[in-house]
Amino acid sequence: MATTRVTGRGQKSPVDEEFLKQLYQGGELLAQGRVPEARQLLERAHQLQPRNEKGRNLLGLAYFKLGLFDRAAEIYEALVRDNPVDATLRVNLGLVYLKTNALQRAMREFEAATDLQPDHQKAHNYLGLALAQAGEYGRAREHFVKAGSEVMAEKMAKAIAGEKVLRPSRAMPVLPRAPTPAPRPPVEGQWGTQFGLDETPPAAAPASAAEEDPEDLRFAEDEGPGALSEEPADTSGAVDETGAGIEAAFAETAQAVAPSEPLPQSLEEAVPELPRAVAFPSGRDVPVLSELVPALALAGASQAQPFRVGNGSFSARVEGELLTRLEGLVAFTGQLQFQPEVKRFRGRPTEEPFGDGAGRFVRASGQGVLFLEPAESRSFLAVDLGDAGAYVREECVFAFEEAVAFDNGKVPSEVTPDLDLVHLRGQGRVVLSLGGTLRSVPVAGETPVTVPLSHLVGWQGKVTPRVVALPGVVTPPRVAVELSGEGFALIALPVR
Repeated sequence: MATTRVTGRGQKSPVDEEFLKQLYQGGELLAQGRVPEARQLLERAHQLQPRNEKGRNLLGLAYFKLGLFDRAAEIYEALVRDNPVDATLRVNLGLVYLKTNALQRAMREFEAATDLQPDHQKAHNYLGLALAQAGEYGRAREHFVKAGSEVMAEKMAKAIAGEKVLRPSRAMPVLPRAPTPAPRPPVEGQWGTQFGLDETPPAAAPASAAEEDPEDLRFAEDEGPGALSEEPADTSGAVDETGAGIEAAFAETAQAVAPSEPLPQSLEEAVPELPRAVAFPSGRDVPVLSELVPALALAGASQAQPFRVGNGSFSARVEGELLTRLEGLVAFTGQLQFQPEVKRFRGRPTEEPFGDGAGRFVRASGQGVLFLEPAESRSFLAVDLGDAGAYVREECVFAFEEAVAFDNGKVPSEVTPDLDLVHLRGQGRVVLSLGGTLRSVPVAGETPVTVPLSHLVGWQGKVTPRVVALPGVVTPPRVAVELSGEGFALIALPVR
């Protein structure tokens, strides 16, 4: 709940007056569809009172409508941390993830919302959509039934019965094979052209097609991880329900101040509270611990999903052996043993430790589940190597399956310590630790690509690296890596 500073005789301070003015007018503009103008006012309000829930909620909605999903996610992640038993906020965060095809994160938030509020039909409906895209038709049908979405429940029943041949794609992005001949520049918004990202948003449905309860789902290829494909590929008349209804639901759960209400002359009247879901019976001012705890459970990996990357956490199922760092270890279940790992050169083990201190790699063996959290300002991304390998900076590799072969190496440097690398190859999954959103730049022909070392994750393909100093910076030199050949440079863009 936002607090208001009061001056003498019960009057608000100038800061509070200005905050309410910016918040109210921003809410009006947002309701009128003038989103860029609303964003400016709401950002000013946020600067004045960064912890105000109404201000953050409306600013998150503005970012969402503008397609700034990283920023919207940051705001709603913080709101959920502050209000873990608020089902409405979890639905909002889940909608941001669903809009960006981050299916596992979306499912986690929708599941939490349905645990907190079992009769939340929209949470069930969007959970069904996410599960359907991940190929879990049985579970998806259960939630469509709870949502009262008979059409989608019937579609899932047909998929289960095999009346339509649906092929679920991998639930995890796959590292693409380096192109031959020279790669073409990626097309903005096309899945797979930027190293299999889950941040690329699906196309939003027209506003006129948005409904509160989606009743259809496009089954089309190459729309993202977990997307469904149908044979024959006939999507005539289909509605893109990944986008349809999301903005309507988002606006409903984070509604702005009614524009028809006149602005108070003295701003003495507070802006009306946004609706909040109640996770416990009315009259009870705090939740019962036994009711609260199940909703806060960390998402655990399973046999069907051995790597599970969630909102600010990562869990890995160990059944046999797994190579991983234990930095950020939260807990583990089962009987696990940990053996320090050493670097390898040309397939043979050396005596040099693989990683330093708490970040040293270990070989976890036995049977159980590891729960870990990323270091500050970093995040996890799980990818499948597919048929091609990749060279990744050692600090960006966090874990990988035993089936993945690895070799350690260095890129010599005259301007900085040598660049430590890990060559990963073979069929298997890898978890990357990134300082931002993963992106790629094609490397082709005679024109090299130079990436500042602070942004470099690695590369894929037949690429030759060279450590160089960026021009214009003398003391200390700013280091970069020049890449030439055929393939892709892998970079991480910090979230601002």
